[in-house]
Amino acid sequence: MSDHFYTVTELTREIKAAIEGNESFSGIWVKGEVYNLTYHSSGHIYFTLKDDNALIAATFFKNANRRLNFKLEEGMKVLAMGSVTLYEKRGAYQLNVSQVRPEGIGELQKRIEQLKKKLEAEGIFDPARKRPLPLLPRKIGIVTSPTGAAVRDILKVALRRYPNIEILLAPAKVQGDDAARAIALGIMELNRPEYGVDVIIAGRGGGSFEDLMPFNEEIVVRAFYNSRVPIISAVGHQIDHPLCDDAADHAAPTPSAAAEMAVPVKSELTGEINYHFMRAEKALEGIIRHASTRFESVTSRRVLRQPLEIVNQYEMLLTDMERSISDAMRSIIAVSRERMISIPDLPVRLARIMDRKSHRFAAAVQALDQLSPLSIMKRGYAIALDSDRNIIRSAGQASEGDVLDLLMHDGSLACTVNSIKQGAGFGKEEKR
Repeated sequence: MSDHFYTVTELTREIKAAIEGNESFSGIWVKGEVYNLTYHSSGHIYFTLKDDNALIAATFFKNANRRLNFKLEEGMKVLAMGSVTLYEKRGAYQLNVSQVRPEGIGELQKRIEQLKKKLEAEGIFDPARKRPLPLLPRKIGIVTSPTGAAVRDILKVALRRYPNIEILLAPAKVQGDDAARAIALGIMELNRPEYGVDVIIAGRGGGSFEDLMPFNEEIVVRAFYNSRVPIISAVGHQIDHPLCDDAADHAAPTPSAAAEMAVPVKSELTGEINYHFMRAEKALEGIIRHASTRFESVTSRRVLRQPLEIVNQYEMLLTDMERSISDAMRSIIAVSRERMISIPDLPVRLARIMDRKSHRFAAAVQALDQLSPLSIMKRGYAIALDSDRNIIRSAGQASEGDVLDLLMHDGSLACTVNSIKQGAGFGKEEKR
């Protein structure tokens, strides 16, 4: 038996060094099914990759998974790239993941559906925000491969329909790892105001599901949505349309169809302009004929041919009015003069009126004098006032010992109430 031995820590470190120092276990792709998935609050993702016969723990740290553009789910089949490491505390090896891709079309489709739900919730696919295409664009922009069939189809159709239209190409990869970024940059470039682009066509010709994946990437979909210029999605010959179709203002089944949507036929526009010009010309001729007829009708009138007749007519009317006013004034003066002559001697009438008014005034003064309280008091009546100068109207308002003032017609008497008797009694009747 050898005297040399390892501690657990030493042995674990030896194994760790052997694994992590082996290039065969570094930067490798591992195919498996996601199991025991955990999204940690720290931002790290922990899961297990398994197949029918084995499994391996995997760690996907925050700084690496921030580039992940879909959500991992239990049971999802993926390709994970990373390096094998050993976690000393548990003595377990694991895969330190740096990149994850879905495996197969099914997983790609699931990733697309996840992105679609996310963008739909943000309103990126809202039909209400879609804009109409300009009727006659002066310049169209194209984002596609400069060597593909799509650009040739668009140029052919556009120049056939409107030979002198201006076309600006923003070349971009439409397939491969960098295609999504290139397409998004092309759209952003054509949105610059100095280029004066009126409508953008972005797309490519047909291809496999994987070939068309750049037009399902989030960066491309957002570029379509954020385009200031109306944009047409022109991704051809696919069964399921890409997400950029929903984000674009309009979607065409092929690049050729997109060119037909964006560019009008010049000959048709010319014919329509000629038709409207002819209608306007005829309408203008009708207006001129009508105005000419009216002018001839007016100028043929005698009044306009001999304008002094208007002045003569108004002079005659003015003379008639002057005569009528003079006659009316003379009539009024004559009537007033006759009335003045028929009136009797004014001083006599005024004297009679003054006598009647004087008699009426004297009678009114006499009536007021008779109704005056002083006249009544002269006949022997007096008014009793208490100490507050209130009139005593009843014997019940006074008490024995009260000092009352008796107002007479020529003065007042201060009296003290010695007794109070009920009932009225006057003069001799009281004595009886």
